[in-house]
Amino acid sequence: MSLAESGSSIETRDLGKVAIIGAGVAGSAAAIRFAQRGAKVTLFERSVFPREKVCGCCLGAAGLAALDAIGAGESIRDLGLPTKFFRGYFQVTKASSAVTQMVGEKASRVPPVRIPIREGIALSRAELDQHLLTLAIEAGVEVRQPCEATIVAESDESVSIDIGTGSPEAFDLVVVAAGLTGRFRQRDVADLRWVETPNGPMGLSAHMSRDDANQIDWILESGEIQMHCGHDGYVGIVCLPNGNLDIAAAVHPGKKGSSAEGVGRMAIQMQTLALLLDSGLFDSSQSRKLEHWFAEVARWQTTPPLRRRRVSGRGRVVAIGDAAGYVEPLTGEGMTWGIESGLAVADLWALYRLGQMTPNGEADFGANWDRRAVKFQTRRRHLCRWVTGMVRYRPARWLACHGLRRAHWLATPFTRSLANGPRFDATSSIHRTAMSFADASLRTHVSS
Repeated sequence: MSLAESGSSIETRDLGKVAIIGAGVAGSAAAIRFAQRGAKVTLFERSVFPREKVCGCCLGAAGLAALDAIGAGESIRDLGLPTKFFRGYFQVTKASSAVTQMVGEKASRVPPVRIPIREGIALSRAELDQHLLTLAIEAGVEVRQPCEATIVAESDESVSIDIGTGSPEAFDLVVVAAGLTGRFRQRDVADLRWVETPNGPMGLSAHMSRDDANQIDWILESGEIQMHCGHDGYVGIVCLPNGNLDIAAAVHPGKKGSSAEGVGRMAIQMQTLALLLDSGLFDSSQSRKLEHWFAEVARWQTTPPLRRRRVSGRGRVVAIGDAAGYVEPLTGEGMTWGIESGLAVADLWALYRLGQMTPNGEADFGANWDRRAVKFQTRRRHLCRWVTGMVRYRPARWLACHGLRRAHWLATPFTRSLANGPRFDATSSIHRTAMSFADASLRTHVSS
């Protein structure tokens, strides 16, 4: 069965013209779902693929389940390596004041914590994004790449996009999936304002080659997601299918006003290195090699402060994934949120166009999506932010280290909650799948 046919058991109609700005995981997943529903979809992407970006390269069980609903899960699993457990190193003693103090002697080692999780995958963003984009093309999506799309006008019935030709094209709906910092509009048009302005930790990532990892003797066990947690933030490491290690960190800048450039970038690199060395995993020889790799070999990518949330919809313009708000990544929650929101907005649009929903007293589709997106994201956002906030405190790290090492099942409610997302069943009626992400108090009334 082709990808275009995987949603054939669900009612499909002419859902008009839909533009999606951004071909990351959220944008491509949304494009596939919209196409399966019957929309004429155009996907705009300004970057040339394949491209890497700051990412932990983990996709959890809930994200894979959502991909199964659009017929993409099996092929994604074939590309990735399974992830089956956390191995957590918690900084329980006072952090060293400087990296140079750590490379001489091995830090006192506290045994790590091992926590089983439902199986996910590790896969580089370059491969994942490219594969999903290919599947979108197979589903009938028109892709314009590289192409920078800008919203230039909007009305109650349509939104106009210009790609630099001076001849705007009208669409019935525009879905913004341009990530944390993507630009998508002219001033005073499609103003999805920030509710929570950018704050919190900065992102940092790089890939370490298999040869460099072997020289340092940094070998991960099959299925392992390695985490290093301390006061300054956390670092996650996974092994990719090509044998390289993906190293991704969310680090709180040490000084106010630090940026992702110049001194700010070097500072968060050193904070990331300190989080690794303070774990006691590396001896003095390994530490020196790791410090050299950080400073001389690694090709770092960074982000501005990560935490943010905007109004997710207004009129015929909606935002999904990181473009709507950031979810702290632990087992791939960020990518999972992007994929799920892409499927959910397509299902809701189908109901809206079929006239089978009462828009909560409003005719504004975007406002309806915004109310549902807030509910959809709240539990995951609060859970992940609570955990990443708690590990900044030494007593919490001490309790986690000693408690979970003796009874890892104490983490089961947390890991189970992250692994269970909304249900998107390709064989269910459109009514149930579109509503599965909404709280009962916000559900639309579907005609019988």
